[in-house]
Amino acid sequence: MDWLMHGMKRVPGFGATRNPHATVSRGMSNPHTKILITGAGSGIGRALAAKLAGSDKSLFLTSRSADKLKSIAGEVDAAGSTAADLTKPGLAARVVEKAAVALDGLDTVVHCAGIGLIRSAADTTDAEVTQVLNVNARATFLLAQAACQTMAAARRGRFLTIPGILGRAPMRNAAAYVASKYAVSGMIKAFAQEYQRHGIQFSLFHFGGVDSPFWDDLGMKVQREKMIDTATAAEMLAQTIDLPSHLVLGEVVLQPESHQLV
Repeated sequence: MDWLMHGMKRVPGFGATRNPHATVSRGMSNPHTKILITGAGSGIGRALAAKLAGSDKSLFLTSRSADKLKSIAGEVDAAGSTAADLTKPGLAARVVEKAAVALDGLDTVVHCAGIGLIRSAADTTDAEVTQVLNVNARATFLLAQAACQTMAAARRGRFLTIPGILGRAPMRNAAAYVASKYAVSGMIKAFAQEYQRHGIQFSLFHFGGVDSPFWDDLGMKVQREKMIDTATAAEMLAQTIDLPSHLVLGEVVLQPESHQLV
């Protein structure tokens, strides 16, 4: 998939078939094989876990829903998993700790967990604002805080998360949700500056209109067949994880033609 082939030369490792027997020069290897995936019970997180299953990666999976986590257990042979609400005090740090123990280290975090809220500003309640900021922004901060401390000790790591297109471009009737996603984009860029000397790389994925359970309870009429499928989103995440260690993908914007926001 040549998704970086827009007016530039091919970046090695993207859009090409991976050869398991290929070698790379010293200093350009990819040591990122111990991976924590949040939101693994559904959507992009589940698709990524399924894609990486059976590869050279060791996975630790987490989801708010214990039932969803159990349902993926038959598909993915993970080193460990735990159901956890990352907004609960201390739980984000505990998830990172459990992952590091189960994986014998931690070098990659892919944060896919989050909730949606599409509602006019006038109709949005204080409780709804609090919840969407708590789940999307505060939980991301707590997870990144704990993960970066762990990965910084080893002086290597990757932190990937998905603020989505509304973490980059506003949309009417989504003020509270947009605020939560802009917060994610800003905080991760600040984390990148704080940890730039600790070998941690940060990637933001601004997907627009992904066909996932996000839309199930929002009460909107959308053309899901024209959206990005979760397998495509997962492929982009997987290719970023597999980049040589001296390369980092900062931000990616991918939108369906019918859902463009600039």
